Amino acid sequence: MRWVSAWVAFASRHTKHINCTLSGAKRSQRGGTSPDDLCVHTFAIAGCPPRTAVYNRRLSLGTLALLLVVAACGQHTLMPVVTGAPTASPTASPAPTATATPLPSATPEPLAARVNGEPIRLAEYEAEVQRCQAAQAFADCPARVLQALTDNVIVEQAARRIGLAVSEAEVQAEIDRVQQSLGSPEAYMAWLAANFYTEETFHEALRRDLLRAQMAARAAASIGEEAEQVHAQVILVNDEALARRLLEQIRAGADFSALAVVHSLDLSTRVAGGDLGWFPRGWLTMPEVEQAAFNLQPGMTSDVIATSLGFYLVKVLGRDPVRALSPEARRALQMRAYENWLANERAAANVEILIKP
Repeated sequence: MRWVSAWVAFASRHTKHINCTLSGAKRSQRGGTSPDDLCVHTFAIAGCPPRTAVYNRRLSLGTLALLLVVAACGQHTLMPVVTGAPTASPTASPAPTATATPLPSATPEPLAARVNGEPIRLAEYEAEVQRCQAAQAFADCPARVLQALTDNVIVEQAARRIGLAVSEAEVQAEIDRVQQSLGSPEAYMAWLAANFYTEETFHEALRRDLLRAQMAARAAASIGEEAEQVHAQVILVNDEALARRLLEQIRAGADFSALAVVHSLDLSTRVAGGDLGWFPRGWLTMPEVEQAAFNLQPGMTSDVIATSLGFYLVKVLGRDPVRALSPEARRALQMRAYENWLANERAAANVEILIKP
């Protein structure tokens, strides 16, 4: 993907917002949301593959490009124009009145969708699909792009409600950096053409990305430096009967760590005796496991927990009502805060899909 390298430096400058790389994903039950899901259509989140991540999910921290209001084409008709006047002769017939023929009404621009009445142009949708398919990042580009574009409008509408905007100076500064990273204005223009952009459409995509990053940062600000946390270890097996036999052994005094090393299917924690380390609420991908852990006191082991991955046993080693979050956990919670905010905005939005993706 020839355009990826041009974005690496650009993305790395925005780690002050939210880094979408979750090292916690190394553990199958940690991290809440996968790194692919967390890249939500914006270049301004460090760690996301630029412009390939745009189209994930539900796009990209996808581009999550945000759509400006597109004015609907109005209809234009001319009032009749009267020419000539009646003669002074009382017997003369009135002069004929000439009426101008109305011009054809403007053809409405085709739309892909509307969000709260705000249109998403079909041309923009098709251009984004073209970019996604050229990147060969996903097999379902049309559906991903449509979700990303509707999210873009939802985010932009929310930003307008609170008076949040990106200045022209901010956008131009990023364009200047991109041009500098590519080496010359000529290389920049070639890059735009290779990625199906004009200067105007790329300017707008950058503006939307920067706005998206600002909205994500606002949501992330709700996550503090500390939180209630537990220290736990787990055993995962695919057979309920085996899980119950292991639980009986543990209650009879068998060592949980030793059993995890031998039996657990979670390869990332098995070697450490199933140790998950310290984690806050909202950190594990298996809510059933997390809930059990927070319901236990140190030294206690859960009953068998059935999940989509298999059958878990959880043992809590410690609890701390106020413990500093690790950078990894804090990033994950920040991303989850943003995702939760966006989910609520989606639920409240009136989205009309006008095409079949």
